[in-house]
Amino acid sequence: MKKVCEICGKPSGIYPLCFDCFKLRDEGKVTKCETCGTWFRTEEGCSVCKSKQKDKISSCSLSQNGIVTIDSNNKSRCITCGKETDGLLFCTSCYRRFKDKELLFKITNCSNVELLDEDYEGKRTCKDGHIVKSKSEREIDNYLFEHGIPHAYEKELSYGPNETDVVRPDFFLPNYLGLGEGVYIEHWGYNENNIKYTKSKNFKMEIYRKQKITLVCIYEKTDMDKIDSVLERKLNPKNIKSHTINFEIP
Repeated sequence: MKKVCEICGKPSGIYPLCFDCFKLRDEGKVTKCETCGTWFRTEEGCSVCKSKQKDKISSCSLSQNGIVTIDSNNKSRCITCGKETDGLLFCTSCYRRFKDKELLFKITNCSNVELLDEDYEGKRTCKDGHIVKSKSEREIDNYLFEHGIPHAYEKELSYGPNETDVVRPDFFLPNYLGLGEGVYIEHWGYNENNIKYTKSKNFKMEIYRKQKITLVCIYEKTDMDKIDSVLERKLNPKNIKSHTINFEIP
């Protein structure tokens, strides 16, 4: 009996994937779940395991806003998803997912644990083919593409005499304010308790000031839930001052 592709549903002969989806696998855009063996699009995650995981999460351990509560009544909970563990910090699936990442958690009342950067340093494919590191960067990139705004992702900006003296702003919009008047965009994520992230941000901002870069700042906390209207306002040329940092939060 002939099979159909597990990703797109096209005929695939005796194989689980069709020819086109095998190509996506080679590009890292399609992968096979190590837990259940289901093929899925990398950026979306395994829907089967997500469903099972969701069913197993206790309503008392994981609230609607993604906060896991660890107290004397439920000490054996994964701090990222709330799934029961054998006294470990992570369940098996979350360990595999995050073992090579630096994660940022917010802990309140010594018991409520919130994962702030689940999508940071991932691989997300945008509508124009750009590969970015987070869901928020993908939303910004897609907005630029959909509105016909030429842009580059993480274009190097030199600040010193050595080849390694470069920073990589998130986005660069060439000639946005006129010939030779480009605009840079930085998306600032959660950073209050992340010393390494804060140092990196301060370092980059000092370079932007010294070089009089035209920069537009976007913030995860205040902007991403309404990113289209925020970008429409912040990228309006009338609202951008050249050679300075725009929309900086004191």
